[in-house]
Amino acid sequence: MRKCLIILFLVALGLFLVLWIKGNDMRKIQTEIEIATSPEAVWDVVTDIDKWSEWSPIINQSSGSASLGSELTITMIGKGESDGPNYSPVVTVFEKPTLFRWRGKMISEFMFTNDKVFELVKTEIGARVIHKELFKGVLVPLFWGKLNESVPSMLDSMNAALKEKLESGAE
Repeated sequence: MRKCLIILFLVALGLFLVLWIKGNDMRKIQTEIEIATSPEAVWDVVTDIDKWSEWSPIINQSSGSASLGSELTITMIGKGESDGPNYSPVVTVFEKPTLFRWRGKMISEFMFTNDKVFELVKTEIGARVIHKELFKGVLVPLFWGKLNESVPSMLDSMNAALKEKLESGAE
């Protein structure tokens, strides 16, 4: 019996070490879209967190001040447009008008972090929005298949809604 417990412990420890090593690799999902308006105009919409639910098809509620170190409150849309998961990320980068980033965590940063990044680049027609989600932590390898399947379409739908809002002139 004691031998079995030691073997189970060693297997569990080995599994944990593998997850820890693989979880320390940052994983990235990135989408891009061109919008026929200035990076400053995109910046104004992206950093107006309180109004995200008015235009984003994936956000049910949002609030907070887009400033370095501030905590935001984000509630995703769930099934049937009811409330989905909510989280309270902290703004980690705020470089007007080119880079906006926040970090959310599940349980602790060791377990799972998710950074949302908006990078805005001036182009000939207006602005390229580089929209990324970065994932790190012990739980990431366990959830990576689902994340890699669902997150790109969520980012694309948010990008398309942002483009529609800005190019249609809707305020």
